[in-house]
Amino acid sequence: MTRTERFLAALKVQQPDRVPLFDFLFQQPLYEALIGHRPGTYNGPDAVLTALALDHDGVWLPFVGFTGLQPTVLSENVYQDEWGTTFQKNEASWPIDAPIAYPIQSREDLAKYQLPDPTAPGRDTEIRAAAALDNDDIALVGGVNGPLTTAWLLMGYETIALAMYDDPGLVEAVFALSNEFFKEASRRSVEAGCVAVFVSEDLGSSTGGFFKPDHYRKYLLPPFAELVDYIDALGVPVLLHACGHLHDYLDDLAQTKISALHPLQRTADMDLRAIKEQYGQRWCIIGNIDSSRTLPFGTPEQVAAEVREAIDIAAPGGGYILASDHSLHDGIPIPNIVEMFRVGAEYGRKAYGG
Repeated sequence: MTRTERFLAALKVQQPDRVPLFDFLFQQPLYEALIGHRPGTYNGPDAVLTALALDHDGVWLPFVGFTGLQPTVLSENVYQDEWGTTFQKNEASWPIDAPIAYPIQSREDLAKYQLPDPTAPGRDTEIRAAAALDNDDIALVGGVNGPLTTAWLLMGYETIALAMYDDPGLVEAVFALSNEFFKEASRRSVEAGCVAVFVSEDLGSSTGGFFKPDHYRKYLLPPFAELVDYIDALGVPVLLHACGHLHDYLDDLAQTKISALHPLQRTADMDLRAIKEQYGQRWCIIGNIDSSRTLPFGTPEQVAAEVREAIDIAAPGGGYILASDHSLHDGIPIPNIVEMFRVGAEYGRKAYGG
């Protein structure tokens, strides 16, 4: 099978020739070790080359990266993106910096807000550059924001939480703005060569969901499902990236058209065996290798053992893609990353009789 065939087979909950390999983000030292340099900004070609060096079958290519077009520098390490959100850089934040100020705090702010233009030239440049490479048919996976993620970046969590009680229509209006932009972003990502689209929509902390289930069903699920339906109608699978403890929302998510759930965070009690048993015929499972404990602090032998355990649990019958339970972030030793995917490729082939 080609890499894309392998990746898409797993997304269809079918059994490919081996367990596919993937991860969400790469640390800069890993780039340097594998392709010889550290990229200044997250870009398609470098992501593809690094993914191939790890024998991955898919690579994540977010629409126009993380800062949009032409961020405005406000001071050293502080900038404002085209959405109006202010970010602060630090050594550990690359490539996703931390927001420190938000443009929408009231109805008045919303009335004055100007949505960025999703059709502006250059937004799909990195996807097209990745598609133009000699990329060994790696699956190009687009990346867009879900409505809650956009609202978080435009409003901040505290404002969202208060508005859920005081003015839910304000939050719903921001959700609608998000979908307006990211529907078009999804369409352009697929047109540029993406064979699937990730929707980033974190829904919980390590101990529980961010919202009461009734608030989630009333306010958050409908716009999310609307975006998913739109992407599904483009003819590509929809993958959900949602960190945290999601158990309150899984039955609702199972009613949507998502094809995969990522990353099943171990430290948030996302038990791989239980989710495989309950939802393994409904969607593909991606992730669950512990990026908080085993990958950063374990030995290569411990990493290998966890990889084999995950494959034993989730690979039978197909529908599993090996990945960390968040990303290959700073602080994870490179030998542990290399061992994770070396063992994943070898043991993942044996799991399917190869």
